[in-house]
Amino acid sequence: MRMLDWRRWNKADRTLFVAFLLFLLALAWHLQARGSLLAGGVLFCAEAALVGGIADWFAVTALFRKPLGFPYHTALLPRRREAFVKASVTMVQKEFFSRRKIFHHLERLHLLPMLLQWLGQPQTKEQFLQQMSHYLRVFLMRQDSARQVEFLAEKVRASLEDVDPGQLFSAGTRWLQQSGHDREGLAFLARVLHRRAAAPETCEAIEKMLEAYEKEKTKGTFGLLMLSLGEALDLVNLEEAAQLMQKRLVALTEELGTVGSPLQEKVLELLNEQAGVMRTDKEFHLFLHGVKDALLADLPLEEVLAGGLREMNHQLMLPVSVSEKKLPGRHSRLRDVLSGEYDRMLMLLQTDEALRHTIGHFLYDLIARSALHAQSLVGVIVRNVLSRLTDEQLNRLVYDKVEPDLLWIRMNGSIVGAGIGLLMYLCLLFACT
Repeated sequence: MRMLDWRRWNKADRTLFVAFLLFLLALAWHLQARGSLLAGGVLFCAEAALVGGIADWFAVTALFRKPLGFPYHTALLPRRREAFVKASVTMVQKEFFSRRKIFHHLERLHLLPMLLQWLGQPQTKEQFLQQMSHYLRVFLMRQDSARQVEFLAEKVRASLEDVDPGQLFSAGTRWLQQSGHDREGLAFLARVLHRRAAAPETCEAIEKMLEAYEKEKTKGTFGLLMLSLGEALDLVNLEEAAQLMQKRLVALTEELGTVGSPLQEKVLELLNEQAGVMRTDKEFHLFLHGVKDALLADLPLEEVLAGGLREMNHQLMLPVSVSEKKLPGRHSRLRDVLSGEYDRMLMLLQTDEALRHTIGHFLYDLIARSALHAQSLVGVIVRNVLSRLTDEQLNRLVYDKVEPDLLWIRMNGSIVGAGIGLLMYLCLLFACT
């Protein structure tokens, strides 16, 4: 029933069917009107049109399948599918993805401006910062802690061993003088001494010291006699003397802590003078070297670094929200550092001509190599796709692309056949007359 459905026929099938009907009508007319030149001519043209249409239908159908089961030199595309696949692969590689076309299109692309435009987008920067934060976190968590501790401790010790304590002392004293921190340090020390001097315990300590001094100086009989006499006449009052000395100490510490006071200037002058002497003192330098060696020998670098790395790994394993609560600002500071480096990189790409040339050449070379590699890869893909197609799928793939032209070939067979039939009929008439 489907074959008899006129609506499903294409125009070539309809043309062939019309030619067949015309042939039947012409044959009936010719049988009814024997000897009629017009009936003979119509029959001759209809017969030629029918033969031409059938011949072209056979030829077109033979490209894809076996028409009427005819086995010889038919179903050309399925039989020659390997050659067809090879030709398709060659056409794609040599025509669509040829080296000349690839490089021609690449030369028309402005790769570096495209890269800069992409890097300048806020979402690109945000993705970069997130990925770099994640990579740094993963990288630090995968490190061997023991090996890192050993490496860092070795580097720190090597750096400290290279430090000359004498030069460090000289640089430190000069920095204190030039920056004014020597005055700030002396004022801070004066405030601490002032609090200590004003404390009741200081008065008691002074009184005890005076009592001890008194006992040491009055060990003899005469001394004891004079001490007893002084106490009887209230000439020696240790408590009052301790209070007076405490008041004097408080006054001295207040003056020492006052900026620009004579006492402060005098003390600073003495300290700077003594620092100058110590900078040239060999024994003091030997003392500093001894202190440095003792510190390096007793400094628990491995323990401190191991503890720091353990805490860092613990913080890295925590979620960002939890870690941010414990160490506020850690992620924001890391983000600020990465953001600054990203902006610096972008600025260099925009201003440094040598870097721009290098990056542009690298991008062109990378894409060109990738495209050339894709040339063979596309051929493999085309071959795999076409090889997996069944014969019917391959026929449909090709037929759908050229169906209008194939239909017109079949229609032209009937049209040209009718024309040639008419021409031959006329030639026969002239030959017989």
